[in-house]
Amino acid sequence: MLDQTDAQILKELTKNCRIKVNHLAQRVHLTAPAVTARINRLEDTGVIKRYTIEVDTEKLGYDRQIFIRAAMKDAQQRTEYSDLIKRHRNAIRHHYRVTGDMPYLIEGAFHSRTELNDFLLELGEVATYKVIGVIDQLI
Repeated sequence: MLDQTDAQILKELTKNCRIKVNHLAQRVHLTAPAVTARINRLEDTGVIKRYTIEVDTEKLGYDRQIFIRAAMKDAQQRTEYSDLIKRHRNAIRHHYRVTGDMPYLIEGAFHSRTELNDFLLELGEVATYKVIGVIDQLI
Protein backbone atom coordinates (compact mmCIF):
# COMPACT_ATOMS: atom_id res chain seq x y z
CA MET A 1 0.00 0.00 0.00
CA LEU A 2 1.33 3.40 -0.94
CA ASP A 3 1.41 6.22 1.54
CA GLN A 4 1.53 9.96 0.84
CA THR A 5 5.35 9.99 0.82
CA ASP A 6 5.49 7.19 -1.75
CA ALA A 7 3.02 9.16 -3.89
CA GLN A 8 5.24 12.25 -3.61
CA ILE A 9 8.31 10.23 -4.62
CA LEU A 10 6.47 8.85 -7.64
CA LYS A 11 5.30 12.33 -8.62
CA GLU A 12 8.85 13.70 -8.48
CA LEU A 13 10.27 10.73 -10.39
CA THR A 14 7.59 11.17 -13.04
CA LYS A 15 8.67 14.78 -13.53
CA ASN A 16 12.37 13.86 -13.63
CA CYS A 17 13.45 10.23 -13.37
CA ARG A 18 17.11 11.32 -13.22
CA ILE A 19 16.72 13.44 -10.07
CA LYS A 20 19.49 12.84 -7.58
CA VAL A 21 18.36 10.97 -4.48
CA ASN A 22 19.59 13.72 -2.13
CA HIS A 23 17.50 16.31 -4.03
CA LEU A 24 14.49 14.01 -3.96
CA ALA A 25 15.02 13.43 -0.23
CA GLN A 26 14.91 17.19 0.38
CA ARG A 27 11.65 17.51 -1.56
CA VAL A 28 9.90 14.72 0.36
CA HIS A 29 11.50 15.59 3.73
CA LEU A 30 13.33 12.29 4.28
CA THR A 31 16.94 11.20 4.40
CA ALA A 32 18.60 9.93 1.21
CA PRO A 33 18.87 6.34 2.56
CA ALA A 34 15.16 6.37 3.45
CA VAL A 35 14.25 7.53 -0.06
CA THR A 36 16.54 4.91 -1.61
CA ALA A 37 14.85 2.19 0.47
CA ARG A 38 11.41 3.38 -0.63
CA ILE A 39 12.44 3.50 -4.30
CA ASN A 40 13.90 -0.01 -4.02
CA ARG A 41 10.63 -1.25 -2.48
CA LEU A 42 8.59 0.44 -5.22
CA GLU A 43 10.80 -1.24 -7.84
CA ASP A 44 10.71 -4.66 -6.11
CA THR A 45 6.91 -4.63 -5.84
CA GLY A 46 6.55 -3.62 -9.49
CA VAL A 47 5.05 -0.20 -8.84
CA ILE A 48 8.01 1.31 -10.70
CA LYS A 49 8.36 -0.78 -13.84
CA ARG A 50 11.02 1.21 -15.68
CA TYR A 51 12.59 4.61 -16.08
CA THR A 52 12.20 6.40 -19.37
CA ILE A 53 12.61 9.68 -21.19
CA GLU A 54 10.21 11.82 -23.17
CA VAL A 55 11.50 12.87 -26.56
CA ASP A 56 10.48 16.00 -28.46
CA THR A 57 9.46 14.28 -31.69
CA GLU A 58 9.36 17.53 -33.67
CA LYS A 59 13.06 18.14 -32.95
CA LEU A 60 13.72 14.70 -34.41
CA GLY A 61 11.86 15.60 -37.58
CA TYR A 62 8.56 13.84 -36.80
CA ASP A 63 6.24 16.74 -37.59
CA ARG A 64 3.03 14.74 -38.02
CA GLN A 65 1.88 13.55 -34.60
CA ILE A 66 -1.40 11.66 -34.64
CA PHE A 67 -3.66 9.26 -32.81
CA ILE A 68 -5.45 6.59 -34.81
CA ARG A 69 -8.41 4.54 -33.58
CA ALA A 70 -8.49 1.24 -35.47
CA ALA A 71 -10.55 -1.92 -35.79
CA MET A 72 -9.59 -4.92 -37.88
CA LYS A 73 -11.91 -5.52 -40.80
CA ASP A 74 -11.74 -9.28 -40.28
CA ALA A 75 -10.43 -11.39 -37.38
CA GLN A 76 -8.33 -13.38 -39.85
CA GLN A 77 -6.32 -10.23 -40.55
CA ARG A 78 -4.84 -10.16 -37.05
CA THR A 79 -1.45 -11.35 -38.35
CA GLU A 80 -1.37 -8.77 -41.15
CA TYR A 81 -2.34 -6.02 -38.69
CA SER A 82 0.35 -7.10 -36.24
CA ASP A 83 2.96 -7.26 -39.01
CA LEU A 84 2.00 -3.75 -40.17
CA ILE A 85 2.44 -2.36 -36.67
CA LYS A 86 5.85 -4.06 -36.37
CA ARG A 87 7.00 -2.76 -39.77
CA HIS A 88 6.19 0.80 -38.76
CA ARG A 89 7.58 0.48 -35.23
CA ASN A 90 9.81 3.56 -35.64
CA ALA A 91 6.81 5.78 -36.34
CA ILE A 92 4.54 4.20 -33.72
CA ARG A 93 5.21 5.57 -30.26
CA HIS A 94 2.53 3.54 -28.46
CA HIS A 95 -0.01 0.92 -29.43
CA TYR A 96 -2.88 0.26 -27.02
CA ARG A 97 -5.86 -2.04 -26.77
CA VAL A 98 -8.77 0.15 -25.63
CA THR A 99 -12.50 0.00 -25.01
CA GLY A 100 -15.12 0.96 -27.54
CA ASP A 101 -16.05 0.11 -31.10
CA MET A 102 -12.47 0.54 -32.32
CA PRO A 103 -10.35 -1.55 -29.96
CA TYR A 104 -6.91 -0.25 -30.92
CA LEU A 105 -5.33 3.14 -30.36
CA ILE A 106 -2.13 3.97 -32.19
CA GLU A 107 -0.03 6.96 -31.16
CA GLY A 108 2.26 7.80 -34.03
CA ALA A 109 4.71 10.42 -35.20
CA PHE A 110 5.58 10.64 -38.88
CA HIS A 111 8.17 12.69 -40.76
CA SER A 112 5.75 13.91 -43.41
CA ARG A 113 2.23 13.78 -44.75
CA THR A 114 3.46 11.35 -47.39
CA GLU A 115 4.84 8.95 -44.78
CA LEU A 116 1.59 9.19 -42.79
CA ASN A 117 -0.48 8.69 -45.94
CA ASP A 118 1.53 5.59 -46.92
CA PHE A 119 0.94 4.13 -43.45
CA LEU A 120 -2.79 4.89 -43.63
CA LEU A 121 -3.08 3.28 -47.07
CA GLU A 122 -1.51 0.08 -45.68
CA LEU A 123 -3.65 0.26 -42.54
CA GLY A 124 -6.78 0.64 -44.68
CA GLU A 125 -6.06 -2.76 -46.23
CA VAL A 126 -6.58 -4.55 -42.90
CA ALA A 127 -8.51 -2.15 -40.67
CA THR A 128 -11.03 0.63 -40.54
CA TYR A 129 -9.66 3.68 -38.77
CA LYS A 130 -10.22 7.25 -37.61
CA VAL A 131 -7.37 9.76 -37.45
CA ILE A 132 -7.05 12.37 -34.71
CA GLY A 133 -4.39 14.95 -35.53
CA VAL A 134 -2.37 16.59 -32.77
CA ILE A 135 -2.34 20.38 -32.91
CA ASP A 136 -0.38 21.17 -29.75
CA GLN A 137 0.74 19.60 -26.49
CA LEU A 138 -0.60 21.52 -23.50
CA ILE A 139 1.37 20.01 -20.62
